Amino acid sequence: MNFDDVHADWLPFIIEERSKEYFKNLEIKLKEEFDNYIILPEKEFILKVLKLSPKNIKIVILGQDPYPTFGHANGLCFSVNEKITPLPKSLSNIYKELKREFPNFDMKHGNLEKWFNQGVFLLNTILTLRQGQPLSHKGIGWEIFTENLIKYLQIHKQNIVYLLWGKNAHSISPLIDQTKNLVIKTSHPSPLGYTKSGKDFRSFRESNQFRETNLYLSSNNQEEIRW
Repeated sequence: MNFDDVHADWLPFIIEERSKEYFKNLEIKLKEEFDNYIILPEKEFILKVLKLSPKNIKIVILGQDPYPTFGHANGLCFSVNEKITPLPKSLSNIYKELKREFPNFDMKHGNLEKWFNQGVFLLNTILTLRQGQPLSHKGIGWEIFTENLIKYLQIHKQNIVYLLWGKNAHSISPLIDQTKNLVIKTSHPSPLGYTKSGKDFRSFRESNQFRETNLYLSSNNQEEIRW
């Protein structure tokens, strides 16, 4: 992993986590994996999401793990490199909903750095995998890392919108102080989840979550996201 590009505001968190046994084991496991398999994303992109200072985070979107196809994953959940076509189906459905909410929406590619640079924290629960093997790094320590990261964020930043898509993302909602932040739970934007709804979450389709997000930001004196 490359810690050089991690924003200085995250360093107290990183130093604390690296001192823990689970993270030491995670680093050993990752070295073994890189020695024996093609691991995605490339080392320099694993912690890319931590280039964004916690002070500048307006929205947290939580993904599961990186895209398993070589050349797709770029360190930000749901985001792909600009030349990738066709778009992954989940991202295509995200764009479909944005187009419905904002008729002028017109993203030509799948690189979400435009959002990231405005304060959208695009975090995967699991930050690496073996090429072609979704969830192959489940249980090696990343889930502890991202859970601790969310807890750290609760202490250091509030008035964040948490967009939680699907069962995996819903599981972190108990960690979030909903008196100080906004939590919006929907189904996952994948073709299997796009239209589903449940007792405590709405369907991703026609959710109006992006408009609701911007209204919350503006009501808390934060600049809206230019989707």
